Amino acid sequence: MNLTKKHMKNYILTALACFLMVTGSMAQTAPETPATVVETMYILPKRGMENKLEAAIKAHNAKFHPAGPFVAGLRKVEYGEKAGWYVFVYGPTTYDNIDNRPEKANGHDVDWSTTTDPLIETYGTTTLWNLNKDLSFGFDILQKSKYYELWSVKLKDGEYYRFKALSEKLKKAYESLGNTAFVVYESPLHNANGQDISLIWSFNTYKEWADDPGPKAAYEKIYGAGSWQNMMKEWRDICVDFSDELRSFVR
Repeated sequence: MNLTKKHMKNYILTALACFLMVTGSMAQTAPETPATVVETMYILPKRGMENKLEAAIKAHNAKFHPAGPFVAGLRKVEYGEKAGWYVFVYGPTTYDNIDNRPEKANGHDVDWSTTTDPLIETYGTTTLWNLNKDLSFGFDILQKSKYYELWSVKLKDGEYYRFKALSEKLKKAYESLGNTAFVVYESPLHNANGQDISLIWSFNTYKEWADDPGPKAAYEKIYGAGSWQNMMKEWRDICVDFSDELRSFVR
C-alpha cells in the first residue's frame, strides 16, 4: 500500500480513534476494581507512656475507626531499627474513603489531640501502600495472627516483572501449606532512597518464627529439586536491599 504523508497521518489517526473506542467500551463493560490501600504512620511514644498510648488509641479507634470503610489499627515494632515505635494503620480501605474520612466530623480531631497526641514524643514517616491481591495469600490468617514479619524491599530498576513472577510462585507455595500469610504491598509513591515493596509473613510465637524453614519443601515439590536455590539467586539479582521488622498487633 503506497501512502502519502497526508494519507499516512489520516490512517494513523483513524486507527488510533478506533483503538480508543474499543478500549473505552471495554472500560465501560468491565470497570476497574478500586485499589485496596493502607496508610501507615510511625509514632514514637513519650518515655513510660507506652501503655497509656495503647489504651488511648484503642479507645479512639473504637469511637471513630471500628470495622468498616474507616477502620484503623495499631501495631508495635518489637524488633528492627524502629523497635519501640508504633505504627498507626488506617485501612485496608480505598482512596475514596481516604478522601472522605471523618477527620473533623463528630469530634474526631479533638479526641486525638486531647487524648492521644499528648502521649506522643514524635511522629515518623507517613506513607501509602497498595495491596496486591493477585500476589497475596492468607490476609484472613494475618488478621488473626499475633505477630508478623515485614520486609521493606528496594528493587533494582526495571526488575518488577521478575519480582512479580517470583511472588506468583511463592504464593502458590504458601497456598499449598495453607497456614502462613504471604501478603504483598506496593508503594504508589516514589522515594529515591525508600522501598518499593512490603512483604509480610504471619506467625504466632517467636519460636515458630525462629524455627520456620520457609516454604522451601513446598516450593520444590511444585517446581522441582533445586528450584528454591534458583529462586534465591534470582531474588539477590533483582533486590537492592531490604529492611526487616517484627511487629505485634495491639488489640
